[in-house]
Amino acid sequence: MAHKSSILVALLSGVLTLLLLLATAGPIGLTWDEPAYIAASELYIEWFDQLRHSPGYALSEAGIRTYWDINHEHPPLNKIWSGLIWMLSRGVLDDLTAHRLGNMLLVGLLAAMLCYSVGRSYGPWAGIAAVLALLSMPRFFFHAHLAALDVPGAVAFFGITALFWHTRERRHIAWDLLLALAWGAGLATKINAAFVLPTLGLWLLAAWRLPRGVAFGRMLRRLLLMTIGGPLVFVALWPWLYHDTVARIDGYIRFITVDHWQIGQWYLGEFFMPPPWHFPFVMAVAVTPLLIFGLALVGLWRGLRSMQPGAPVVLWMCGAIMPLLALTTGRTMVYDNERLFMPFFPYLAALAGVGIVAVGQYGAQWLAARGAAVLARGALPLLLLAALLPQSIAAVRLFPHTLSYYSAVVGGLPGAVRLGLETTYWCEVYAAALPLINAETPPGAVIWAEPWSHDVLLYYQLQGRLRPDLRVALTRGAGSILAFKGAAGLEADIGESDYVIVAQRETGLHVNPQITAWAANRTPILVLERDGVRLMALYAAGA
Repeated sequence: MAHKSSILVALLSGVLTLLLLLATAGPIGLTWDEPAYIAASELYIEWFDQLRHSPGYALSEAGIRTYWDINHEHPPLNKIWSGLIWMLSRGVLDDLTAHRLGNMLLVGLLAAMLCYSVGRSYGPWAGIAAVLALLSMPRFFFHAHLAALDVPGAVAFFGITALFWHTRERRHIAWDLLLALAWGAGLATKINAAFVLPTLGLWLLAAWRLPRGVAFGRMLRRLLLMTIGGPLVFVALWPWLYHDTVARIDGYIRFITVDHWQIGQWYLGEFFMPPPWHFPFVMAVAVTPLLIFGLALVGLWRGLRSMQPGAPVVLWMCGAIMPLLALTTGRTMVYDNERLFMPFFPYLAALAGVGIVAVGQYGAQWLAARGAAVLARGALPLLLLAALLPQSIAAVRLFPHTLSYYSAVVGGLPGAVRLGLETTYWCEVYAAALPLINAETPPGAVIWAEPWSHDVLLYYQLQGRLRPDLRVALTRGAGSILAFKGAAGLEADIGESDYVIVAQRETGLHVNPQITAWAANRTPILVLERDGVRLMALYAAGA
């Protein structure tokens, strides 16, 4: 009965999470990467239709290149999933929400898995607290809405390790093969899944002694089969690799290691490429609510203190550390604040759930010992409320611009800016400029934004959120990934534009100094601020 109750509570957590995300989706601005994934998801779904009607052409080199060339630098599975959900829901939801719905469903699944995994080991309150801790992290909550790959990668990462944990005593080789299938699907979602195996290996080394029924040799067999089977599943799930397989796999590996276009990082008042080794650790602390981080440390201490062989908190600790360690090597060519260590947050939430219950139980015992039985019964809910309230209030004040959330550890957004951390990124703030642009700009005006972000404005135009007569300035020679949908802009530099949107993304301002120079003697016609800090400004060329 307890097992059934755990499943029901987990399912309810997942459903409520989905409803919360849907209720808050509308104001979340489109981000830089989403148009590419949106375009790819639509073409991939068209390919499946071709496969049904003309399999010979669909599987030919020409057919594969027609439909799978777009965004072929990233694996396809999440884009296939998102495209399928988009196709089923676009008649009910607006286009952007329909494209994002698939990933919101995955976050609901993550909430269910988190609730179940933590609840089975530490009680239902710990599972519920873990889910609430995750959703109260403003940065993660923002990412949870997006048609991007980062959160799906985190879902896959957590899901594979959870499957490993809950089947650790299963002896049949079928469970090993299931894990190989799951890991291959994770690799076909996002490359972050590659770090699942090191995470599990680290757990084997860190767990002191394995619990009864878990043989070390069987765990090694499981990891070996995952290592062999996962890449085979990865290739099978990616039609782009069906032709010229070796060369395309080599190209993909080179892209994710040494050939990726460089995206630097503004950090501690300087531009880095790559940032120093401590960047992911500092950022993890800076963007995680202080109480949640502290309670996660309590949860880790409580789990380790219990000295249960192979305790799940050891696996969660390894899962939280590994995504950060992956960014300390100095080898990756791409950064974007917390975006690339998204798997860190679910594991931290799991530890926080354990910590909340531990502190709540201690508080209840302390109050009961002093005769305050009524207060003792409410100790845990009150602690949970206190743990969630500060960052929830901060998120409401920032909403929908919670990519600018910073913890009290660094003094919130104003303190983070003083420390030289990035104010905002991913151009989600562009949406705040659209109403004024639509209302006041003359016909045919040219709208310019940071180089390579033009597809965000073009998508808004395709969806009727930006006036159709306005001309979006394209980066010269770039074209638009949305051209197949009819998007058309005008190649123009900042000096040839009538209106300019400037997001306070210090990385972009450093790389594109012409923006600061152009805006230096102009007064913005619109400023978006939070906590006294500018996030975005809209300029008119003649102002």
